[in-house]
Amino acid sequence: MIGVLQTLWIFLILALMVVRFKVGLSLYLAYIILVPYMSISFGGILLQWNFINMIVLLMAIYEFKIKRTNFKIDFKPLLPFLISLIMMPFQNGVPIGIQFDTWRMQLMKYMILSFALWNEMRLDASSVKLYRNVALICIAISACYGLFLTTIVGANPYIMLLSITNGSEFNENYALAFGEGRIFGRISSVFTHPMMFGLFLGISLIYVFFNRKVLNKYIFILLFLIITINMIVCGVRSVIAGTVIAIILFLLQTRNFKMVLIAAIIGLVGYNIINSIPELSTYIGSIADIDNQKQDVTGSSLSMRMEQLYGCFEEIDNSLLFGKGFGWTGYYTTLHGDHPIILSFESLIYIILCNSGLIGVLLWAFLIFKIMRRNSIFVKETKVLLNTLLFFYLAYSCITGEYGYMQLYIIFYVLMQGEALLNSNKL
Repeated sequence: MIGVLQTLWIFLILALMVVRFKVGLSLYLAYIILVPYMSISFGGILLQWNFINMIVLLMAIYEFKIKRTNFKIDFKPLLPFLISLIMMPFQNGVPIGIQFDTWRMQLMKYMILSFALWNEMRLDASSVKLYRNVALICIAISACYGLFLTTIVGANPYIMLLSITNGSEFNENYALAFGEGRIFGRISSVFTHPMMFGLFLGISLIYVFFNRKVLNKYIFILLFLIITINMIVCGVRSVIAGTVIAIILFLLQTRNFKMVLIAAIIGLVGYNIINSIPELSTYIGSIADIDNQKQDVTGSSLSMRMEQLYGCFEEIDNSLLFGKGFGWTGYYTTLHGDHPIILSFESLIYIILCNSGLIGVLLWAFLIFKIMRRNSIFVKETKVLLNTLLFFYLAYSCITGEYGYMQLYIIFYVLMQGEALLNSNKL
């Protein structure tokens, strides 16, 4: 049954792309957030991500250039990927064919939907509200399902059914709790991994706060509350650490005494609640346990992280400038499993260093500078929240690694920019 529904959803997306492009795009946005698999066979045709992304790209070009001949497509979101392409001839840790194939897949996965959303919002201002409503509904569904999972012991029924239907394996280790209860176990909600859910929660919190003025007051409070509760009970400590870092940087940017005071009061209330619940206190306190001495919660110590950083420099010793090659960390893991020192490359910094070397670090720094410079064209509040979204993504990825997080970051960054341009009458 779930396979039939999934197939119908995909065909509805494709049909509406032709009839009403923005509506088809909104359904694809919902699919990206709520359905982590696409590997359905229908009539001898295998419906996969590459297939539908290619349809989206072709329909976007038709919509923007053939139907609207005077519309100027904005290709700027795709430019960072062209820089990676230029670096490939100088890298020999990965065969050039595999590098290019990895590059192509990431371009299709990360950029096509965002590219189409961005240009459609520039073309049709009414689509901004449509995409906002779809995103908020998806946030509500994933957050409510995440809370539901805290009430049952064991695996994730929705993801298990989807994985079977799409011929994938579901790792039950990521669904099991510590001991017999589910609280502080690993909750993945509508995603295949709790880490992805953690990232989504942090991004959602910022996105909902960004839209607070256009939301009903009670809907905003309810959404904000269930996202916050999920962040505490989902079993991913990194989302709490990333959010704290993002909030600190948000407050430093605002320099608003009232906001600082409100944050301090909320923090004080939260601190007292945490201290009154021993299990919660142990769980939250483990984030700052740099010596990794707590027995109940596992994680990486600061000394281990530094050892892994040294391991990155040892690995690129002969390719310090350009690194080992595009996608080398994934290529290495596929061939050899975990690295003896760097393990699973659990930081964006390790991935950038190993894949792209010092040049890659400089390019990422330049890209961050360009994003923040782009954000500065908006009013202060919008600029601050766009920067905060970036800071959360970077903090979270530096703590956990980068496992496809960029797709969700770019989607919500584009949606927030569309809102900002609509409010400033620049669409």
